[in-house]
Amino acid sequence: MVLKIKGEYYLTRAEAVSYVLQGYKAKWCFARWSGEEVALSYETKEGLRQRILISAYKTKQSKTVRVRKFDVDSNFTG
Repeated sequence: MVLKIKGEYYLTRAEAVSYVLQGYKAKWCFARWSGEEVALSYETKEGLRQRILISAYKTKQSKTVRVRKFDVDSNFTG
């Protein structure tokens, strides 16, 4: 479930993948833990393959790693 903290949305890795596939019309996408970041790899409809690193966050109450929706959007909208 998408988590909202102080007006910002945080997505789990699975939610981030789904968001990229649906929101940015990628052919495929997957997420992998990479140190203190989450690496999102995807391919656009035009066949361009990309890999972006996004800062990862965890709350004190959960061990689930999340990324900010704003950070995902920033990588696609420039």
